Parts: sequence; C-alpha cells; structure tokens
Amino acid sequence: MYRRFFSKRKVYLRIGILLGWALSSVVQAQQTSIPPEVLAYPEIIVYNGQVLTVDDAFSTAQAFAVRDGKFLAVGTNQYIRTLAGPETRQIDLKGRSAVPGFIDTHNHFNGYAEEGLIPRVIFRTRERWVADIKKLVDVAEPGEWIILRSERTPDQPWAESSFSMTRHDLDPISPNNPVFVWTSPPGNDAIINSYALRLAKMPADISGLVKDENGEPTGFIDHEAYGRVFYEMLPWPDIEELLPRYKAAMKKFNSQGKTTVGARYPAHAISVFKTLWERGEATLRMRVFHEFARVAYRPEAIIKRVGNLNGLGDDWLKIAAANIGNPDGAAGRGRGWTRKPKLPSMSNAKDPGGPDYGFVPYYADRQASDWKTIPILSRYGWRILGIHTAGDRSVDELIAAYEEANREKSIVGMRHGIDHSLMILPEHIEAAKRLGLVVGAEENMADRTENLVKIYGADEVVKMSPIRSMIDAGIIVGMEGLGNTRLDDEGNEKTPLWYIEMFVRRADLKTGKVWNESERVTREQALQMSTIWAAYYLGDEKTLGSIEPGKLADFVILDGDYMKVPEDKISDLKAIMTVIDGKVFYEVPGQF
Repeated sequence: MYRRFFSKRKVYLRIGILLGWALSSVVQAQQTSIPPEVLAYPEIIVYNGQVLTVDDAFSTAQAFAVRDGKFLAVGTNQYIRTLAGPETRQIDLKGRSAVPGFIDTHNHFNGYAEEGLIPRVIFRTRERWVADIKKLVDVAEPGEWIILRSERTPDQPWAESSFSMTRHDLDPISPNNPVFVWTSPPGNDAIINSYALRLAKMPADISGLVKDENGEPTGFIDHEAYGRVFYEMLPWPDIEELLPRYKAAMKKFNSQGKTTVGARYPAHAISVFKTLWERGEATLRMRVFHEFARVAYRPEAIIKRVGNLNGLGDDWLKIAAANIGNPDGAAGRGRGWTRKPKLPSMSNAKDPGGPDYGFVPYYADRQASDWKTIPILSRYGWRILGIHTAGDRSVDELIAAYEEANREKSIVGMRHGIDHSLMILPEHIEAAKRLGLVVGAEENMADRTENLVKIYGADEVVKMSPIRSMIDAGIIVGMEGLGNTRLDDEGNEKTPLWYIEMFVRRADLKTGKVWNESERVTREQALQMSTIWAAYYLGDEKTLGSIEPGKLADFVILDGDYMKVPEDKISDLKAIMTVIDGKVFYEVPGQF
C-alpha cells in the first residue's frame, strides 16, 4: 500500500514540475519582445509584391504569411519576413500581384467534366435526325436507355427543329429501348418515346405531360413530367469512372486560379464530389445548390422529407442552397422570355405574333411550374440560388415568386439569387435591393453581341448586363464563369482574368465597340466580383474572398501587376501559382 502511495506521489510531483515549466515558458514568452505569431512558424511567406487583399478598403500590402491553412498576418516585407522559420517557404513575388482565389458563382462543372459522354444529334431534317438516333439504338442492349442531346440553333424555325418531333417519330426505331432526347440542356424539357413513357408511369395530375388533340401524350415533356424522367428514371453514370474526369477538371480550374466553384448539381455529381472529399482528393472547394426540389412532382412533400440542409458540410464541400427550374431558356438560342417579341426574322416560335414569342415561358403557368416551389422552399428555410434568367419577363416572374415568398415570411437576409442578369431592368434592381437578393453576372459583350443583336435587336442589347447600375444600387454581384474553359472567337481561353477584362472593357472583341460605357466596371470592382462579392453570394464572405488574417488561405499569384497592366491586356495575365487552404495545388515551374 505504501509503495503504491509513494509511486503516486512521484507521478504527481512530475506532473507538477511539468505544469510549472509550461507556465513559466508562457510567462517568459509574454515578457519577451517575440510577437505571438512566431509561437509557431508560418509554412508560407509571400513577399515583395502587390498583395491585393480585397478587404473592405481594397488595401494593398507587400507581404503575407500563411499558417495552418489560414492567413496569419498581412503587412510589410520587413515585418512579415521576421516571422519566418527554418522550414518556411518564402516566395518572392518580384513585383507581381497576389490576389484572393477566384470564386465562380455559376459553374456547370459537371457538364465540363462529363463533356462528350452524352452524344449530340443535330437536327437538320426529320429523316436524318431519326437515322442518327437509330444508329445509337442499334448498338445498345435491349432495355438500355438511349440518352442524347438535340439542341436547336437560334435561327432554326420551331417546325424545323427537334422541338417539333414526337414519340411517334422515335417509336419505330426504338421498340425495345427507352429514349430520352434532351432538347434544351441544361433546361427543363425533352422528348421521350413510348417505351420511356410506359416506364415513367406518370401520375394523372402531373404537370408538363404535353398531349395531342386526342388527349394522348406526344412524348414532349417539361415541368414535373420532365423531372420525373430526368431525376428519377435515367440511370446514373458510374461514379468511379467519373472520378478521373472530375479530378482532371478540378486541376484545369486550379491552373486558371479558381479555388471555389458553386452551382446547381444533380445527385450523381454531388456523389462524385463527396467521394473526392472523403478520399482527400478534391482540389476545389465546391458549393452545391441542390436540385432535389427541381421540377419535382408534389415538391412540398419532398422538401418536408429532406429538411433544411443549408450550410451542411465543411469548408471544402458544402450545401449552399436549393435550386429549382429555370423561368426561361438560353438567350443566345433565342429562348429568352422577353417582354417584347424577338425580331420577326427569327421565326423560331409556334406563334411569332404571340406575347411570349420564344416558346420558353416556363413560368407562364405558375402552378404547373417551379414558380410555386420558390415560396415553399423559402418557407422551410432554404436559400435559393443559381436560378437562370435570360429575358426580362423571366426576371419579372422570378421576382414575383420571391415577392410571394416574402409575403409569407420575410426573405430579407436569406440572400436568394438571380443569375445571369442579362435583361435585368431598373425596377428589378429596385426590387432586388429591397428583398436583399444577390445577383450572378454573366459576360455577354465580348463575343455574343452579333448573335444577340440578330435575335433581340441592338436597342435591347445596349441595355443588357447593367452591372455598374446594380453595384451602384448597393447590390452584391458575383461573377459567373459558367464552368467551362471554352475559347473566345479569337482563340483565347476564357479564364477568370478573361471574364474580368471583358467586364472592365464591355467591348466587342471583333469590332472594338463598347456597349454602353456607363455600365463598365472598374478593375477593382471586377476583382471584387470574382472574389469577396462572389464569396458573399455563396455565403462564405467570413472565411473566403479576401487576404485577411484568420481567413482561409486561398490565393493566386499572377505573372504580372494586375493594377498596372493595360485594360486590354488583363486577360493575358496568367495564374502561376494557386494555393487553397495553404496548400499549393498549381505552380508553374521556374517562376519562384
């Protein structure tokens, strides 16, 4: 017993000595002139350049330090370099710029990663269209889904496009296979054959099941009927097979300086993101606008089952909002829902003289469409983001749905969104300000004006994308990169810096014409749109979007001085290092 007692006393004595030593060390550290930052050395120090912090004052620093995945300190070269330890990597900017990581608020990332997996059949004639689809059917196993895209071009009359086809065109070539023809990806409509229609077992009260004069389904589906097939019937691609594609796409985006992307995603894409996140293989922060209620039959029942998952996740993968179906289609294909008719030369509607010329007024029937789902989602606490709008009538309807939600329960502070903002009008800006909406902005003037003028007229195009007006009104505007790395008409890759230049210049690349000088933004504002304001749009402004102590260490080093390069050369700047969470995910060899 005594031995046990003395043994315990020795243990207690040792613990006391250790505690005393630790306390004396802390006191000694507090009494010295050593700054608290060096109690642990930073892993990275960046110095000798133009650090554009994009803080509230848009201040510029010479250097910053990174420790444990966060910005530790920002300041002068002399001060920051005193924090270095023996293992600290010190990066000499040599006068170049460091900026916060670029954040993309509307990014069809899965479409980019999966490009080429879904065959595309262009409609030229009915006979050729059917023959091309038959080739896909002929190599498929019985019962296998045939999934393809068949968009129309802007100058294709409605009667001479895939929109005029029915299941009766598909049935003779596909008696043993379900067929899904996506007519407006990533929209809300498709054509299916009779085999697919039988599998779907559509409820009698489902919306969007188009019928002929005899009350029989034509095979054209939109709204809830489309959602039933697209989300509930189509098979998922193999997740493991998609992983290399998604990883390669993430690396590509890293090479452009992108660190965070957000957009609406279907369930299989979210599953890929989750797998990469679980395995520690993600190299982009993903913000998901979940499509669980998009074009859903009886959406309130689904929303009540799911619950409010806003913000669920971590700094790498997070559910940021819910998403629902678009009010209209793509402006560049003549499918924007506009107050005024398109130009008569377009002849791309069933009724060119009709009030909704363009034939894509998805929200025209509010109870049949996702218009009704907006107040329901808001009622149960969901943010709503990533809602595509092209025409001014589509914005009318989206804001009307937000107004309806606001009458039930205030939405101010929820930060519901409007995306693209192509034809947003002064009254829309006023309503957005009053309701506390955020806006995603799409670049349209660089290489799309010729097509847009043809469809909508120059008088309408000059008013498009009123970005400066929205900023001046106090609305937070995030930049959209639309999730692709396509080339412009001059063969230049559309990087974040390409988009920044185009917002600053607002000029047609071919002609040099500036479309509405008053709506140009400054290069400071353009950088804010792609960093701190984009972070605000996503709900991450407290942790992302600027280089400030305590924030997550996401930053990009450029190969020049962002503030001094001529406006028409901003897009020539390249990302030479991309860092996320204090880790280097992209670096050009020999630059440091």
